[in-house]
Amino acid sequence: MQAHLQAPARGGCGGCRSRSQQTSRRALVLPSHSSSWRSAAPASQPQPSRSVGVLAGLDSVSLFGDSTSSLLGGGAPAAEKKVSPKEAIMAVALQSEVGMDYAPLRDALLEGDFRKAEDETRALLIKLSGEGAMKRNWVYFTEVKTISVADFQTVDNLWKASSNGKFGYSVQKEIWVQAQRRWPKFFKQIDWVQGENNNYRKWPMEFTYSSDAVKGHLPLTNALRGTQLFQAIMEHPAFEAKAKKGMDERAREAASGTVKLF
Repeated sequence: MQAHLQAPARGGCGGCRSRSQQTSRRALVLPSHSSSWRSAAPASQPQPSRSVGVLAGLDSVSLFGDSTSSLLGGGAPAAEKKVSPKEAIMAVALQSEVGMDYAPLRDALLEGDFRKAEDETRALLIKLSGEGAMKRNWVYFTEVKTISVADFQTVDNLWKASSNGKFGYSVQKEIWVQAQRRWPKFFKQIDWVQGENNNYRKWPMEFTYSSDAVKGHLPLTNALRGTQLFQAIMEHPAFEAKAKKGMDERAREAASGTVKLF
């Protein structure tokens, strides 16, 4: 038992040295069936595949890098292009079911002349409301329903495009609904009244015709004779669908705007 635990002598035995040298010589001999190996490998051990090394290297490499921009040529993510008001206005389709010309309104908004655009809008609504409105030069509230959805939305889209979504009938509709359809609260929120008594601003000089106006300030609708005309506009089908958009629909619209890589 003691002999087995004793360390071998420094010189070792000749038989052990011979067997060790034979084993070393065999380890340096290349297998006869392959010339690609440069180191010893037992014949019974499977040869590693080159693809294993490639796949192993991918373990520490991100296919997407820091962002998905690597799929599109690398580098930093492309900044979202901002559309100018003029580009947005020119992108609006001037649709009309009665052949109305919306170029004057579009051109006034392109120039940033909101006062002129307000005059054009009022003139357009009178024309769209029919002969009776054109004869008296103002619109009766029952005539609003005769205006087509396409025409009303063209006017609204031009105003929104020129103001980055700040002005327009649909914008006013959203604020009106948020104010529980309470006219005093609504008029105050869109800055159509002033003073402690919330007196209606004098038309046209006391209104603001610039992008500095509060949200929903433009376009103007005469409310001095009451709110029936304004209510008829707010309840027009052209703006009804937009006001009823729920969270699910808005989420679907946001999802449809995302970039799909696969």
